[in-house]
Amino acid sequence: MRGMTYRFENTIVLLIDNHPAMVDLIGRVLQTFGVKRILTQMDGSQGLETFVRERPDLVIIDYDLLSISGMEFAAAVRSGTINPYVPIIFMTSLSSEDCIVSARDSGITEFLKKPFTAEALYQRIVNVIEHPRSFIHSTGFIGPDRRRREDKDAYTGQDRREED
Repeated sequence: MRGMTYRFENTIVLLIDNHPAMVDLIGRVLQTFGVKRILTQMDGSQGLETFVRERPDLVIIDYDLLSISGMEFAAAVRSGTINPYVPIIFMTSLSSEDCIVSARDSGITEFLKKPFTAEALYQRIVNVIEHPRSFIHSTGFIGPDRRRREDKDAYTGQDRREED
């Protein structure tokens, strides 16, 4: 990959997907980025247990999991006390507007549609490092600010959030 400047040797990644081939593929891509420690789970509940025990720096999770969904996982992490600010990259082949909105509302940090490219995954990871979004704690939502613009004055009307 051209322009790859980050190496992630010290990054612990938790990868949760119930398809062994996808776990293998994503794991290999992460290794090309320099990730040395990749924790894998195929079940959402086991993934949550691993998250609590291992405290990873990044979570990559699929929507369709056994026991709990990726969105339920994200909501549990965001409302918990063990690193609720961890970046969560949601990867799924489901890309309807409803799915994207639901994932966003569960508190994910980034969304990546399958099939994906190594470059797209790399960009998502770099984005959560270089441009971390502020976290919002409000009734019914805990997670990264959904707005991406740095220029808050660019938001007008209903899109503008009043400062407290």
